[in-house]
Amino acid sequence: MRRKMQRKMMRTKFLLGKFLLVVLFMNQAIKVYSQQDSTNTLSARAYIEIVKKFHPLAKQASLIPEIAQAELLSAKGGWDPKINSDYTNKTFDGINYYSYFETKVAIPTWYGIEVKTGYDFAYGAKLNTETKLPSNGLGYVGISMPLVKNLMLDKQRAALQQAKLFTQASEQQRLLLLNELLMNALTTYYEWNYAYNEYVIYQEAVRIAQVRFEATKKLADLGDRSAIDTTEALTQLQSRQFQRNDAKLNFLNAGLELSNYLWLENDQPYRLDSSIIPAVLLADFTNTDIQLNKLDELINVQTQTHPALLNYNFKLKQLEVERRLKIENLKPTLNVNYNLLSEQFSFSSTAGLIFNNNFKFGLNFSMPLTFMQGRGELKITKLKIQETSLAVDYKRQELMNKLKSYFNNLIILREQIQLYEQTLNGYKQLLDGENVRLYNGESSLFLVNARENKYLESQIKLRELQAKYYKTEASIKWAVGNLAQ
Repeated sequence: MRRKMQRKMMRTKFLLGKFLLVVLFMNQAIKVYSQQDSTNTLSARAYIEIVKKFHPLAKQASLIPEIAQAELLSAKGGWDPKINSDYTNKTFDGINYYSYFETKVAIPTWYGIEVKTGYDFAYGAKLNTETKLPSNGLGYVGISMPLVKNLMLDKQRAALQQAKLFTQASEQQRLLLLNELLMNALTTYYEWNYAYNEYVIYQEAVRIAQVRFEATKKLADLGDRSAIDTTEALTQLQSRQFQRNDAKLNFLNAGLELSNYLWLENDQPYRLDSSIIPAVLLADFTNTDIQLNKLDELINVQTQTHPALLNYNFKLKQLEVERRLKIENLKPTLNVNYNLLSEQFSFSSTAGLIFNNNFKFGLNFSMPLTFMQGRGELKITKLKIQETSLAVDYKRQELMNKLKSYFNNLIILREQIQLYEQTLNGYKQLLDGENVRLYNGESSLFLVNARENKYLESQIKLRELQAKYYKTEASIKWAVGNLAQ
């Protein structure tokens, strides 16, 4: 009888010891995650590179500089040399009244000056006196230029200057669009990462609850535990299974959200395989590390380089070009035209001075009496400049306050994580101690479950804090404007 009792006690201790070994290594859930095959993991750095290279919005952003270059090319087209030809003929009742043939090459230059040359022919029985030309035609070389309005700036030069500014601003617009895209992408990645961690923790908890239930059931069969303990162990197992299934659903759904940012090279969307898991959290998605003692430097970088602020600066420069053009419109129009004439382009004739013989000269003058349209357009442009200046001041303050807020959050989160790591270690020691007491018969399954619940909650809370930390770090880089750099 004594031997039978000893064997029963040994069997009980074996079962309790087996269960204790499982529980003592419960913290290996985190290590299981970090030891996954690297070929099945997706790191934040690799993920961001995929988004930057293949996401449709990233490709759309890359088109902005190309559009700007096309706009610049179009604006430069205003200085293309132009050749014009015109032929007119009238024949009636068998009589050739007239035939006119005009051809001209015009070369626009800066300051609104146009250099031109051409050759005209005219023949027929009914030519007007003033349109009669030498039998071999008449050639000319001439120039036209503004003397008042459009001398310093005209629509063509203004369009070119604005196109050049747009080319410079287009890079900032590209970075701004990428900055927003990568912020949303990283937020989704860290939520997916957290969902996976939660699933791993509950998966390990189910495994331990399963071992506990089997051990408790066998102990109850041996008469060492009451039937109610089996019920409690089973209830705990079922609760853990429910939590694991719920966490798995969250992980799968988070993977679907992540798939929105994963595209293939041929512009086809990619659905994330459930076998792919996130890598261990590291702030490796950019080369910029956040240092908590350099807030002033971050604010200075933000002020100097944030794409949104630089884009406003380019907009102000474009409005300044527009303002100068509107001022030009308040001037009267006075244009001069001069053509030096010669038969067969023989300008070495006895023409003498350019205003002595064989020339065509003209002046054109016009001016509105009130300039109401010009004054109105100038006022509108000035108000746009004022409006944009106010917008950039507000945007600068808004971004700076967001940066400060995220920076404060990062400091507190770092302290919270350090504190909660200690708290997690304390809960782990309490759980291990309670399991030892259970092994020695000094505790109950209820107390072990209570300790384990706290330990599980603390693991999940720590993972939640870590995910928040990395999201906040990404938010700081977003607020500085260098996520895409």
